[in-house]
Amino acid sequence: MVWSLPKQLHGGKYTAETILGQGRFGITYLATDENGNRIVIKTLDDDLRNQPDFNRLQQKFVQEAFKLAKCQHPNIVRLLEDPFCEDDLWCLAMEYIAGVDLAHRPLNIVPEKEALHYIQQIGAALGVVHENNLVHRDVKPANIMIKAGSTQAVLIDFGLARGFDSKKLSVSNLETEAEAGYTPPELYSHTVELGAYTDVYSLAGTLYNLLTGQKPISAKERLQNQTPLPAPKELNPQISDRVNRGILWAMDLKPENRPQSIQQWLDFLRIKPQVDENTEQTPPQRPNYEVKNFRVGIIGLIIAVLAIFTGIFQNEIRDWFMNLLPKPTPTVSPTKPIK
Repeated sequence: MVWSLPKQLHGGKYTAETILGQGRFGITYLATDENGNRIVIKTLDDDLRNQPDFNRLQQKFVQEAFKLAKCQHPNIVRLLEDPFCEDDLWCLAMEYIAGVDLAHRPLNIVPEKEALHYIQQIGAALGVVHENNLVHRDVKPANIMIKAGSTQAVLIDFGLARGFDSKKLSVSNLETEAEAGYTPPELYSHTVELGAYTDVYSLAGTLYNLLTGQKPISAKERLQNQTPLPAPKELNPQISDRVNRGILWAMDLKPENRPQSIQQWLDFLRIKPQVDENTEQTPPQRPNYEVKNFRVGIIGLIIAVLAIFTGIFQNEIRDWFMNLLPKPTPTVSPTKPIK
């Protein structure tokens, strides 16, 4: 069951207007805030109330907010505030990304340069995810949005994200046939530990799809029926040899044989960090006053010694010395963290 729309939420702060999508457990609504800005509201499907583990699902759902809050990056969807409760359902307010996901891109086959540009951005985002000891577990074209009017890629949907030490988290009963090609074999296991190499496989599968227009053969099919994965260059001869080798390396069925980090794989592909004109710029560094303070200290010591012996112009010297000191930088109170 879904809400009757339009529906006021969070004491009138938001208005849910239409349904954007409905997945395994959740429903995503397009909403507006009090200023008319578009946002996204994500909540569990109300039909899950009859499930015996509904409370556990609610808890897992709220945990997604904390995972998102830890992973702040221009290429990761933003959480707008703390989770809130509506009709006994927890809700997440997230930024709305106008654009199209890569599963519904206008071109079936994406030129290599453009595809690598998207992969570089999502790779940088996953680097932040992995720095926070998380694995996204659901990297695929449908979870990568391209902002309208730009080439900025944004990683969305952290509903399956888990810690590196998580086991017994098979997704085999959750994925659809369309998603199977991006799932590494360890996600069908209840014993194999997850790692950065898990998302490396999925990101390589995404690149495979962008460059060939075809979904990779699923890891389950490759394991059970010994079906080989066609080299992407066989499907698209325009793919460079290095990218072809890089995809096959990253999609090795054995985790230990893949690149062990996103950066290792990007380095092999020779993808250099680049800043999109529509992404946030790195904030300028604050001036380093250590050297200046040292020099001022030496000058001050000399002046102090002279002042002791001369006993004159003490007030003038003090004022001149104080003007040499760096002015304090005003501080800005941080925004309230998600508790």
